[in-house]
Amino acid sequence: MTSGARQNNRDRKHRDWIGIRSSGGPLSPWQFGVTLVVVAAALALAFLLYPVAGLENADLVFLTAIIAIAVRYGFWPSVAACILSALAYNFFFFPPVNTFAMTDPGNIATVFFFLVVAVATSHLAAHARAAALAAESRAETTEALYAFSRKIAGIVALDDLLEATAYQIGSMLRLDVMILLPDADGKLEVRASNPPDDRPGGTDAWAWDEDRSAGRGAEALFTTQHLFLPLRTSHGPVGAIGVSRTGAPLKPDEERLLAALVDQAAVAIERSRLAAEMDAARLAAETERLRTALLTSLSHDLKTPLASITGAATSLREYGELYDAAAREELAVTIQGESERLSRFVANLLDMTRLKAGGIVLKREPVDLGEAVGAALQRMRGVLDEHQVAVELPAGLPMLDLDVVLLEQVLVNLLDNASKYSAPGSTIVIGAACDGRMLELTISDEGSGIPAEDLERVFEMFYRVNKGDRQRAGTGLGLSICRGFVEVLGGTIRVANRSDRSGAVFTVTFPRSVFTTLPQGDAAE
Repeated sequence: MTSGARQNNRDRKHRDWIGIRSSGGPLSPWQFGVTLVVVAAALALAFLLYPVAGLENADLVFLTAIIAIAVRYGFWPSVAACILSALAYNFFFFPPVNTFAMTDPGNIATVFFFLVVAVATSHLAAHARAAALAAESRAETTEALYAFSRKIAGIVALDDLLEATAYQIGSMLRLDVMILLPDADGKLEVRASNPPDDRPGGTDAWAWDEDRSAGRGAEALFTTQHLFLPLRTSHGPVGAIGVSRTGAPLKPDEERLLAALVDQAAVAIERSRLAAEMDAARLAAETERLRTALLTSLSHDLKTPLASITGAATSLREYGELYDAAAREELAVTIQGESERLSRFVANLLDMTRLKAGGIVLKREPVDLGEAVGAALQRMRGVLDEHQVAVELPAGLPMLDLDVVLLEQVLVNLLDNASKYSAPGSTIVIGAACDGRMLELTISDEGSGIPAEDLERVFEMFYRVNKGDRQRAGTGLGLSICRGFVEVLGGTIRVANRSDRSGAVFTVTFPRSVFTTLPQGDAAE
């Protein structure tokens, strides 16, 4: 037996579960009662029309009633209406009346053919009704499946997906639903339920292990309260879903809808897991890339200044008396410069650690942009000795409600970046502009610029431009820290190539919300 045939056999065996069944017989007492009333109404109408329309048209009244029953309730109720109509037709209209006995062969033939026509007509009407109901059911099922898939399609987190799935299935079919997935040890645990319930009772594990339905109404373990259905995909089971219900039974189309929803839920769960695995793989790859970049940076950016410091210190210790004052001063400056370089390197590592850990606590205070720029230039005086620095800050700039330490570090990192990627003797320009709605701070260099494909990536951690003469020593952390600090301060940062000449320009923008005073032009207004 094929797997598809086995599954179909299971589906047939599991149709009767937890009181969820199709209608038990061809004709319910309610339908029979309605049929009696409709036939009686047709009989009364036939009596009223008999003096006018005659006997030959009375059968049309009964046929109308039969068709109405067939359209409303289906084939078997219409068959009952046919029999009742034939009996009433014979009893009340064919002589001798008020008796079921028929002596005229013509009357017998008339009643017989009436019954045949009535049954055939009711069959056609019932078939049309069944086709219409089937089409309506398929449309409703399709709409429900579309609504279900639309509601869960955008959910990525597995726990949110499970909660939404349990709620949607429960609300659509008025079921109590629980969804169980295997834990790290392969044992099923309740991950979502509607309403909340965490007592599967062990049947779920059997359904998971055997990849078969189990529970009330199923072939196996039918004494439990829930029916547990395996959540299976083409790659195998991914979990189990338990359902239970009291009250009105599910109709066959609702059972089919449940099966389709369970299949969609299984696919969605597998999709979410695959997405999580892909994210984990990307994270692992990114972590490995960052680890490699950090180790490379450490090996280079620690080795070079340490070697310079060691060499200069060794020369002073062993040959200091042989050097004149100028040579000793040069060695001391080398030691100081390389020590400051190491200090900046360690500071960048600590700053990035604080950013990633979310451990930055802002100490906002009114900041004068000119003073912040001056403090940053003072810290970078040794690095910028070989460059011309032009400060072009207009008068009347507003005071800013910022953390001055973070702002200075942003300026230091941008100035350090400009000094690395522009030739000695070139000019670095620090400018600012304010239109009353925002303040823009710019730092421009006269280097070779940044390749267009790298403009959006230079703020990534450890990202290094590998083209032209922009490949310089450094950790690849400075600009990433700038972006993190600026965003913490409530601003934005961007980079572009200069339009007037070669070089790059970094622009830091702060909104009006951080102004503690208005620009002088606005204040005058």
